[in-house]
Amino acid sequence: MWLQDYAYEDAKKAIDTSLNNLGLDYIDLYLLHQPYGKVDEAWRALEEAQKAGKIRSIGVSNMSPKLWKKWVPNFNVTPAVNQVEFNPYFQQQELRDILADSHVALEAWAPLGEGNKDLFAEPVLNDLAKKYNKNVGQIILRYEHPLGVIVFPKSVHEARIKSNAEIFDFELTSDEMDALRKLDKGKGMHDPDAPGVADALLN
Repeated sequence: MWLQDYAYEDAKKAIDTSLNNLGLDYIDLYLLHQPYGKVDEAWRALEEAQKAGKIRSIGVSNMSPKLWKKWVPNFNVTPAVNQVEFNPYFQQQELRDILADSHVALEAWAPLGEGNKDLFAEPVLNDLAKKYNKNVGQIILRYEHPLGVIVFPKSVHEARIKSNAEIFDFELTSDEMDALRKLDKGKGMHDPDAPGVADALLN
């Protein structure tokens, strides 16, 4: 759901518009796109739509630990999913701990760092790619999979889509997993808590 539709009545219309546009009786998972503005009203509309059978699961996007603590304690239904930036450079450990306590899935956007050249040049990733006869993207995805993160690598190229799925014929050792944990820089390309972000999106 887009930010401009968060007012309660607008949110109800947005859900019905989505169903009509998709030609569906229900949607499996529906997310609030940004955690700003009338989040409480939009979430109430999602909770009601879920109760009515229009949506199976409801979730949020871009909620940092700070924003999660601001909004979610006031919800009647805990989000099933929080979709946030996640990749080896930004491994979201604090948020993952919070979500694990509530049995909430973390869904990754930018799981391959949106093609970050520095990430793809990391020696440890390239060494592992050579060892396992894989590409760096496959090593990253193989690292992320056992962490319990939902990963949807985005591509329009058929060959890349195919290779992104070919990650289950090898397994990284515990030492290799530890080495990739050390790539975490603790911050990403997008900071939902940064001054001005909320105002810029709301306007």
